[in-house]
Amino acid sequence: MSVNHQPAILEAMRQPEFYRHPVAALTRCETHIPTVFLTGQWVYKVKKPVDLGFLDFSTLEKRKACCDQEILLNRRLSSGVYRDVRPITRQGGRYALGGSGQVVEYAVAMRQLNEADAMHWQLAEGRFREAKLEPLVRRLVGFYENAAVSVTSTPVEALAWKENLDQVAAVTVPAQRSSFAFVRSASHSFFSRHSGLFEKRRLAGRIRDCHGDLRCDHIYFTDDGIQIIDCIEFSSQLRILDVICDLAFLVMDLAAHGFADLSRTLVRRYVELTDDLGALPLLDFYCCYRAMVRFKVSCLRLKEQGVPAAERKALQLAAADYLSMATGYAATFSRPTLWLVCGLPATGKSTVAAALAELWDIPVIRSDVVRKTIFADDRTAPGTAPFEKGIYSAQATEMTYREVLALAEELLKKGLSVIVDATFSRRMQRNCALRLAEAIQVTAVFVECRATESIIADRLRKRESEPSVSDARLIHLDAFLSRFEPFQPMANAKHIVVDTAVSPALSLRQIVLADALWDHPTRQGGPHV
Repeated sequence: MSVNHQPAILEAMRQPEFYRHPVAALTRCETHIPTVFLTGQWVYKVKKPVDLGFLDFSTLEKRKACCDQEILLNRRLSSGVYRDVRPITRQGGRYALGGSGQVVEYAVAMRQLNEADAMHWQLAEGRFREAKLEPLVRRLVGFYENAAVSVTSTPVEALAWKENLDQVAAVTVPAQRSSFAFVRSASHSFFSRHSGLFEKRRLAGRIRDCHGDLRCDHIYFTDDGIQIIDCIEFSSQLRILDVICDLAFLVMDLAAHGFADLSRTLVRRYVELTDDLGALPLLDFYCCYRAMVRFKVSCLRLKEQGVPAAERKALQLAAADYLSMATGYAATFSRPTLWLVCGLPATGKSTVAAALAELWDIPVIRSDVVRKTIFADDRTAPGTAPFEKGIYSAQATEMTYREVLALAEELLKKGLSVIVDATFSRRMQRNCALRLAEAIQVTAVFVECRATESIIADRLRKRESEPSVSDARLIHLDAFLSRFEPFQPMANAKHIVVDTAVSPALSLRQIVLADALWDHPTRQGGPHV
């Protein structure tokens, strides 16, 4: 039976004479994974002999292997910080750092960084400036671009967020179980509905060997540049993940520190630099997962023996805050959005609607298709219908919009977002859509497609020879221009104008980066949809 030397080793490490260098000040820090000793110049981390399910340090060999991994992996985002792995030996009843006796433990040796340089301290003291985000985002973008791509063919269902929720279930107390049940149900429901989005990320090579624990207290702005430390070394499953899942930890952590504005800037700059628009539909889901990770960590520490009363109280408050944040994120990604893609005919509405549908994995209701379904018996040749006559009369149009919104309502009440592709040329039609959104308490986003009159005319001209479900033609353009009522400010909806003269990809970029989706005081991070 192996002997647990750690209690005696940790006691020895409390003594300055244990170290083979001057000790300016000796501080011991406890986490649920390592015990850390700060000496002023060097830091020594000793991994606890525990098996928590998501990590296994139960044997000396396993702890040594993880120490080696910690050095190797953390050198990717730091320079001159991680020195080496030091054996701790025992000889003649005494323990020594790097002695000649029997090796009974290992410690990771690191250069001690100045805590005043830590991002979380700079935030707390009001010394952090938004300008520092730019080099940080660029550093992370470069890291993700060069990180190894996962080539696993493992089904997308085998993800860390599920295991984390299973582990959290074992540490919750009765007062937390209602909130936890909501988070768990919402997470499983979102994944079930949008599993295709996760699989697309894998196929696109977005699953990479990342950091895994990207938080404010692991980022230092030093004279030697940005140092990012303490990545996940003990589990490849918790480190090899979607890059937006990795970044979501920092997004969530900034919001937890009270800096939601910085978290939004962080995500927005990442998307601007990478064009990774597909990250946005999953951001809140992964922020929720990250908040539940921190909730779990707080709960695990609370279960340890000998936690000081002051720390215990702080951990209880932190656990409550993280659970509340997770609940908020879950409510956000569970809340449907009513997208209303509108504008004059031939401004690219259907193209934009299709691009949004592909990005967010949501259905489209096209008013042209609904109109033709309602009036399926109409025998008017395509493209020959007179303006505002027949199936385009005021009464027929009212019936069409009523049916379009009824179909949208049906989906929204099931918790599904939906895109309505229609002209919405009249304020009355827009107001009906707004009343629907308000009645079932969903966000309404009007995406108004615009193009120059000459571009619209060219597109309408092409319809003379190319098939189109729309009957709008060049001869109708002047009438449409005169009858389209300009948008007025709407207090309870978002209004985005998109120039569709550019490619569909650039139009989509205009939409997801529009100020209307990001400028929202209650958001914790990411676009407000």
